[in-house]
Amino acid sequence: MGLIIEYEILYLIKIPNAENIEKDGLANSVNSFGFNLVNKLLVDNNEKNIIISPTGIAGLLSMALLGSVGKSYDELANILGFSQDVKINRANHELFGGLLKTLNDNETSSKTMFADAVFVDDDSKLRQEYRSYLQRVYNGEARDVDFADQDTVKALINEWASNQTNGKIADFLKESLPGNTKAVLLSAMYFSGQWEHPFVPEYTMKLPFKKPKEEITADLMLNYGKFNYIYSVEDELQMIALPYNDSSTVMYVIKPRKPDNLSLVELLKRLNYTTIDNVISRLTSQVCIIRLPKMDLQYNENLVDAFKSLGIQSIFVPEQANFALMIENKMVNKTEDELITRINNDETLESKNLREIIDALPNPGVHVDKIIHDVKITINEYGTEAAAATGAFLARTAEQFYADSPFYLFIRNEKTKLVTFSAAIFDPLS
Repeated sequence: MGLIIEYEILYLIKIPNAENIEKDGLANSVNSFGFNLVNKLLVDNNEKNIIISPTGIAGLLSMALLGSVGKSYDELANILGFSQDVKINRANHELFGGLLKTLNDNETSSKTMFADAVFVDDDSKLRQEYRSYLQRVYNGEARDVDFADQDTVKALINEWASNQTNGKIADFLKESLPGNTKAVLLSAMYFSGQWEHPFVPEYTMKLPFKKPKEEITADLMLNYGKFNYIYSVEDELQMIALPYNDSSTVMYVIKPRKPDNLSLVELLKRLNYTTIDNVISRLTSQVCIIRLPKMDLQYNENLVDAFKSLGIQSIFVPEQANFALMIENKMVNKTEDELITRINNDETLESKNLREIIDALPNPGVHVDKIIHDVKITINEYGTEAAAATGAFLARTAEQFYADSPFYLFIRNEKTKLVTFSAAIFDPLS
């Protein structure tokens, strides 16, 4: 079972002064971005748990891309695997927005929710075209607030966070935002689901878990039955697929084939998401005995340094960041409004001319100060609601998948192929 909530927040602070991608291709780009981000976060991580939502973060960056121009646009498009071509990217926004709406289809027992919002200071006017496009494509909402009233804004953002995560994150902002904040971009993702084959609570036992530098005791759940599984000598890994009972969501768990010879960090450095996707295609149904830790974890991280190492630089630098398609310059005039409308509606404009028009827009003088990512994950025998216990027995002929040392997991929606959450776990108790 899984219960996961994640958040990102971009602070925009006032300063002084490829080709079109098909659905699976776009999902692969988003997932590759997420896997690369995990590897960057592993650098100098001291082997602490890392938990992110690739889709949630990509949704946040897509909102930023939608409002950016110039170098900021190029860097954001590149990290997302989107095109540098403005018109092609509009099609990609429509496609990604459609995939996110598919995630929000909650007619099944599992529940996945994606939501985004923009809070803008009432002194920094959000462009109406941006507001409308955000709402239509990403179902995003935009609110005008007075950031000088710090306590009120903090309460509003925490209320939004709580509403979007079913009350699981009620205190996202622990401190008030700076008084000179001009805009906040928020993205939330929530997942709750029950296993198709629940673990057997009677057999959850306190067993050794081998951390990189010490051994601890953790609650390891037990399951037995037919699961899609692979023991790959070629890729130096074991992988097992644990389906949820909605027929569309699967948790994949990967661990080194021989943990004493190859650490999780070393394994992940050797892999990329395309390789992982290929391994998934080679899974076969086998009788397996599974041990997986019960976990109730939270992760909070400022992603700025990781993004910089991935190639996003300008949005964090005053006078280089440019969100001219998101926020109006104070000197805005009717001609500029007409240009923005033409950018969004004139199909006859060539891409080169579009780019020239966009890059010529006056910079509103806003940059990104922080990107905070907050994730909670709960994994237990059942799900969010109790389920009937099922009997199990052990067979000597079964394959064994014991997650009793560091492992990597990710949850993928099989309808969209989007990885909603991923984690490198070094300590299930952390």
